Amino acid sequence: MTRAVLFDLDDTLFDHRGSSRAALAEVHRRHASGSAFEIFERHHARILEDLHLDVLAGRRTLDEARRERFRLVFEAVGIALSDADAERVAAAYRAGYVPSWRPVPGAADLVAAVRAHARIGVVSNNLIEETRDKLAFCELASLVDVVVVSGDEGISKPDPRIFQITLDRLGVTAPEAVMVGDSWAADITGASRAGIRAVWFNPRRGPVPPDPSGVAVIEAWTPVSAVLPVILPSLR
Repeated sequence: MTRAVLFDLDDTLFDHRGSSRAALAEVHRRHASGSAFEIFERHHARILEDLHLDVLAGRRTLDEARRERFRLVFEAVGIALSDADAERVAAAYRAGYVPSWRPVPGAADLVAAVRAHARIGVVSNNLIEETRDKLAFCELASLVDVVVVSGDEGISKPDPRIFQITLDRLGVTAPEAVMVGDSWAADITGASRAGIRAVWFNPRRGPVPPDPSGVAVIEAWTPVSAVLPVILPSLR
């Protein structure tokens, strides 16, 4: 019997990729239109991933990392930014990112349906303030029993310890839980290392890794009636 479901947040319940892309497109249009957007976006994704680890480890503040991210992104496409320019571009991105927030379609209905049968945990490689803001925006806060973020714990997915912390706070064991997330490396691998059954959310239909190990794959949260038994097999 599955007693708890652990969800990733960004690009599983909250559409970070879509929100970020909208903000990044406006930054590119205004400040870097001489470069190809696809290349600009790829550099941004790579550099964001690297600097986000610094934020979670406390080596940089969020604002410092955001300024450095755009300095490096623009440098990668051949544009030098002064410190003041980097500050303005970082502020412009943030000003576009928050108004572009949106949940992944069907996420709230799915979590509500799961909550009727199991406890809910969110485990995210993020900071607690932004995680709570996103959960509230997506109307999920009241449905979530436990929120565990790497910024508070000092460890990040795929480290199995962050999954174990979440299990302990939910009061369940690994065999009684399932982890649902979009990142194979962080969510699926990490959950497997912690002994938790995993479900891969793959809406972009990315390539299945060489060793899928029987992991169930879901490409959309709708219809909920079809998704629910995949996450909670006892409902089949």
